Amino acid sequence: MSDIPSDLLKEILRRVTGEPLLRFRTVSKEWRRIIDDPSFVRIHAHTQISSNTLLIRNSTTNTLLYSLNLDSLNHNESKQTIEVTAVKPFSRSGVTDVPNLPAPSCHGLILNSHHYEIDKAWVVWNPLTREFHVLPQFKTKPYAESSLACLGIGYDSASHDFKVVRIDQLRTTDSTTTVHQTSIYSLKMNCWRIVKDCPYDFPGHRRPGVFLNGALHWVLENKIVVLVLGTEEYRELPMPANPPLPTKPEESVVPSLKALGGFLFMSYYCCERYPLEGGQLVEGWVMNDYGVEKSWTKLFSFTEDFLLDVDVLTPIAYIKSKGLVILQNFDDFLLFDIQSNSAKMVTVSGLPSNFYCQIMPQSLFRLGRSFAVDVKSKAAMKRERKRKRMGKPTIKPQARVEHSVIIKKVRLFVDLNALAWSDDDYDDDDDVDEDEDDYY
Repeated sequence: MSDIPSDLLKEILRRVTGEPLLRFRTVSKEWRRIIDDPSFVRIHAHTQISSNTLLIRNSTTNTLLYSLNLDSLNHNESKQTIEVTAVKPFSRSGVTDVPNLPAPSCHGLILNSHHYEIDKAWVVWNPLTREFHVLPQFKTKPYAESSLACLGIGYDSASHDFKVVRIDQLRTTDSTTTVHQTSIYSLKMNCWRIVKDCPYDFPGHRRPGVFLNGALHWVLENKIVVLVLGTEEYRELPMPANPPLPTKPEESVVPSLKALGGFLFMSYYCCERYPLEGGQLVEGWVMNDYGVEKSWTKLFSFTEDFLLDVDVLTPIAYIKSKGLVILQNFDDFLLFDIQSNSAKMVTVSGLPSNFYCQIMPQSLFRLGRSFAVDVKSKAAMKRERKRKRMGKPTIKPQARVEHSVIIKKVRLFVDLNALAWSDDDYDDDDDVDEDEDDYY
């Protein structure tokens, strides 16, 4: 292992998904230092933008989550059995908390907004490490009426900070004045800030913002609204020049935006009412060159005869290198080959019935070390409750430095878990996090 040059080793490791990297930390101290380095974590996150790892939620029990790598699909077999990996949901105060999918996400972190319920605490969660952070309660300006219009989570590469964005529609008592207040929460600063108001209206929107290229995106009827997280300024992106038109007077064509394979992906649904429930997917477009209107390319256009043989289709992955779009068709997957303009239905055994899903890269971002916030894991909460029952004081974050010397001495004699964080990972001034031994 030591014969491998460090630069080559980093290049190899950054192409590996998150779960194996957590195990590779035990190979040697050198590997651990590389994988834990914040600059490597950021490079790895950028590499995983085109990840095809799918997070799946069982819609019948609402408490089960699974992970599936779409690269394991055999494109030549219509029926196949693929092993899905169970993902443990996080718990707060003993209550299991499972986000609705699709949820706002960025670099493997999920914003659980409890289906946009304002009175419930929002949570940022890493499904791989099972760390989560509860956002502080947010208060809008004192207007007569307020409603949440949009939200999202993104990453500001300039400040190396995750930011949660919410846009609230505020109205005066006489409804003569409407303001779209934009508020941004910084995980690094652990606080909300009210920034420049959004100049756009989001009637009945409430769709999660799509993160790509350092910005959040929301699609309106004829434009894409962009909030650049670095400057916290709004701008617009062009829509496809020739979108599909409704074929019946009572129908309407509604756009839906995603980020798939590192590209903006626009789907058009033909439906008789808004929102998209019951609508049929008719076209799919991809923006090959970000921000360039002429780079919008139509990938597929489904005819009425084709749609008679399928349920409601939802694009879930775009693999440009293979010229493939993967769509969910109720309990099955539909693999669409762009070059041959052909589709193949694939049934996978082992998947839950009637599931919701979204692409979710495995993230190495550690909420506890990357940001100045107090993060509690499930194991840490159990220890805290045990201390209270035994009448022992709870160790607060600010007190952990005082225990660092003791912890270091104990670690000389105690056989820690194989995945425990080594003392080499810390400087003398760093806080020692008691949750680090078992959060995996």
